[in-house]
Amino acid sequence: MLRIQGYSDLGVVRPAILEAASAMAQLAARLSDPSVAYRRTAVLGIRDGVLELEAGFRFHCTAFDRTLRGCTEVVLFVLTVGKRLDRRVIELIDAGELLEALLLETAGWLCIEDATRQFKTRLRDESLARGCRITSRLGPGYSYKVGEETCTWGLEEQAALFAAFGGAELPAALMASCAMQPKMSRSGLFGVAPLPSAPRAIGHAAEGLRAVPAA
Repeated sequence: MLRIQGYSDLGVVRPAILEAASAMAQLAARLSDPSVAYRRTAVLGIRDGVLELEAGFRFHCTAFDRTLRGCTEVVLFVLTVGKRLDRRVIELIDAGELLEALLLETAGWLCIEDATRQFKTRLRDESLARGCRITSRLGPGYSYKVGEETCTWGLEEQAALFAAFGGAELPAALMASCAMQPKMSRSGLFGVAPLPSAPRAIGHAAEGLRAVPAA
């Protein structure tokens, strides 16, 4: 948490800040309630930065051509660590406890990173059992390096990603701005491509993350 905030040498951090960071890390662990909804969707085509999925859904980003090369399906997901962390950050800001609010929000995003790793592990193991590999994660609003250029998957396409779940109940809601509520949420996709030969399945289960297939 402190390194993210620019403290390269933790030995010179004031005791009060260290105590606040420790307290907020423990609080984040108690308030975090990670869950994810996901669905597998067949890929109809990937060309010139356009990803076409079954049911007529299309997404646009030039990173798709390289990252998703060879993929026969994608796994769309919506993940969150829940509302309680968001609420507590707001309460701390309203109370004027800005250091604690900043540290708790930082801890919350680290919780999202951990939940994403758990989901990726689960997805990787499921895919390996089917003789497939998964790609790196791609998400609306993120930028990617393609050769010498940088491209962005537009945040506005988050609306189509949510729509691809149909009427399924999701752990986060989409706002008119295409941001998500709770704030500490993440969406995106992983590509799934067949391996040349099926490897032995890895028996590893992610812990602490509620993963609910939405289709």
